[in-house]
Amino acid sequence: MKNLKTILVVIGVILLLTNFYIILEFGLLESRWLRIIGTLILFSIFLVGVKRKEPFLILGFTSLLVSDILLLKYEIPWVKKLTFVIVIIAYLSFMNHIRPYVKNLEATVVQKVLFVGVLGINIVMLYLLIDMAGTKWDDSWHIFLFYVYGIAMIAMVILGFSYSNRYSNKSSFYFLWAVLGLVISDISGFMSYYLNVEEFFFPDRMFYIIGLLCLVKFSRMDKNRDMLESYKFL
Repeated sequence: MKNLKTILVVIGVILLLTNFYIILEFGLLESRWLRIIGTLILFSIFLVGVKRKEPFLILGFTSLLVSDILLLKYEIPWVKKLTFVIVIIAYLSFMNHIRPYVKNLEATVVQKVLFVGVLGINIVMLYLLIDMAGTKWDDSWHIFLFYVYGIAMIAMVILGFSYSNRYSNKSSFYFLWAVLGLVISDISGFMSYYLNVEEFFFPDRMFYIIGLLCLVKFSRMDKNRDMLESYKFL
């Protein structure tokens, strides 16, 4: 698709403006419907150019779309849990997609210690967030899935930074910002829904759109040859 960058910028601006307007003037249900419409638009562009040898990328984006649809009935307890499961699948898919880039990356002892330290700090933060949400949790399974979801989020960010530091090219740049956009959106969404801080609905939607735009752009970038070779076993 020619002029993809221009098309994505125009679509991104339109989605941002319409989402902000709907959030300001309408309710949560209308906002969720617009989120689905935006994801469908970007998913359609994504499918046009994505390589069929990148199944994990396709599965990840598809899972995000399914999770958006589930948000329509998010107040139902089992739907909340299923939404967490679907998003976890999306994050694991993105990690599997990028794994061949960083699988031979050797880490020093200091880096390993830092990794464990960062992981530990974030798990403590997850615990504090769970405590702050209080009665918003339905049961122990809901809390357990949130822990798994949080750990998957942290691991995806670490892989994104590892990939970016190793290659420092346009492909790694867009993947990193796709990951950061999705994660910042999720954190903002948690703050807005579970902690009742409505102002966070705006960064939630803004960074989600940025994440999807970067994911679409990443899907069109030339990948390293060793990355594509790793999919021959599929």
